[in-house]
Amino acid sequence: MWQSLMLLVMVLLLIGRALWLWRRQGWRAARQQIVMMVVLAAALQIVNVTLVLRGQ
Repeated sequence: MWQSLMLLVMVLLLIGRALWLWRRQGWRAARQQIVMMVVLAAALQIVNVTLVLRGQ
């Protein structure tokens, strides 16, 4: 249970950081970092869903 919550917190932090970068630096200046954070958040969310479905 705590693993799922920690992964969800990490996903929210990554998305929040990506939005913050977008607002501070703009899309063109921080595109690579923003995309990397969103992709990493999506991967963590897939792991999270897998853990929840397995019941761990």
